[in-house]
Amino acid sequence: MKILLIEDNENDIFLIKEYLRLINFSNAEVTALSTSKEVREILKENTFDLALLDLTLPDTTGISSFESLMGCSPEFPIIVLTGLEDQEIAKEIIHKGAQDYLVKGVYQPKDLMKSIEYSIERYQWFMDRYKMERKYVNAIIKGAETERTRIARDLHDGVVQTLTISLLTLDLLIKKNPEFIEKNSVLVDKTRKHLKNSVDEVRNIAHSLIPNAFQNTGLKLALSELMEDIRSLASIKVDFKYDIVSENISEDKYMTIYRVIQEIFNNMIKHAQATECLVSFTQKENVVNILIKDNGRGFDLDSINIKPSFGIDNIQSRVNLLNGTCTLDSKKGEGTSYEISFPMN
Repeated sequence: MKILLIEDNENDIFLIKEYLRLINFSNAEVTALSTSKEVREILKENTFDLALLDLTLPDTTGISSFESLMGCSPEFPIIVLTGLEDQEIAKEIIHKGAQDYLVKGVYQPKDLMKSIEYSIERYQWFMDRYKMERKYVNAIIKGAETERTRIARDLHDGVVQTLTISLLTLDLLIKKNPEFIEKNSVLVDKTRKHLKNSVDEVRNIAHSLIPNAFQNTGLKLALSELMEDIRSLASIKVDFKYDIVSENISEDKYMTIYRVIQEIFNNMIKHAQATECLVSFTQKENVVNILIKDNGRGFDLDSINIKPSFGIDNIQSRVNLLNGTCTLDSKKGEGTSYEISFPMN
C-alpha cells in the first residue's frame, strides 16, 4: 500500500508511522511531505492508495489544506489527522469529501486501523457507484446527441430541401405568369417571404442541434458563432475571450462543453434579463478554466436547494462527465457567474 502522509511535525510523523506498524501496515510505502506545494508537485506524476492529512501546514491551514489536496483531483481516500478539535470544521471537511476526521492525542492505533479499513471500503463503494452513475448519464447524453444529429440531418436533408424546392417552384411560376403575379403581387410576396423565413428558421434549428462549425473547424469557431447568435437574437453584448494554447480535447468533450455553454445561455436569456456577459476560456497547464459572468438580475442561491432546477442540474451533470468542477455564484441584483474547470485529458 502506498500512503501519502502530509505532516510537517517530525514527532507526529514518527508517531503515525509507529501506529501503522502496530496495526500491521509496516510494509506500507509511506511518502511524507510537509507542504501543500510539495503535494501538488508529486501528484502530477504519482498516485497513492490513501492520504493522511494534517490541516496545519506551513503554507496552508484549516479547510484550505484539504481544499488544496482536493484541487489535485486525488483518486484515493483522504483521512484527516489533526490537532484541530472543531466539530464544524470536521463536518464541513467530511461534506467536501474526506472519508474520516481523527483528532491527534485522542485517537488510538485501533481507531486508525478501523478508519483506514472503512475509508478504503467506503471510497471504493463510492467510486464504483460514481462510475456506474457516470456511465449511465454518459449513455443518456450520447443517446441524446445521436438523436440531435439525426433530427438535424432530417431537417436539413428533408424539410429544408422541400421548402427550398417550393421556393424555387414559386419563383418559376412568377416568371411564367407575370399577369397573374401582377394581380396578386401582395399575396405572392407574402408567400415567398414566409417560405424564405421557414427555410432560415429550420436551418437555424438544425444548426443549434449540431453546429456545422463544430463538425468542421472545432470548438472556438462553433462558440464564436454561438456568441454571435446571442448578440443578434438576444441583444446581449458578449465579450468572448478564448485563450486555449492546445486543443488536445476529445470530440465528446468538445460537444459537452458546447452544450454546457448553450444551457447557461438558455438560462440567462430566460431568467437573467442580462444585457452584458463575459465568456472567458483560459488554460493553465493541462486544465481548462471557463468563466461566464453576466450583469443580470441574479437570484438567491438557497432557492436552488429548495426548488430543483433542471437547467442547473443538467449543467452540473455535463461538467461531471468532464471530470470537472462547476462553481455557481449569484446574488439578487448582482448578476450570475459560473466558474468551470476540467482537465484536458
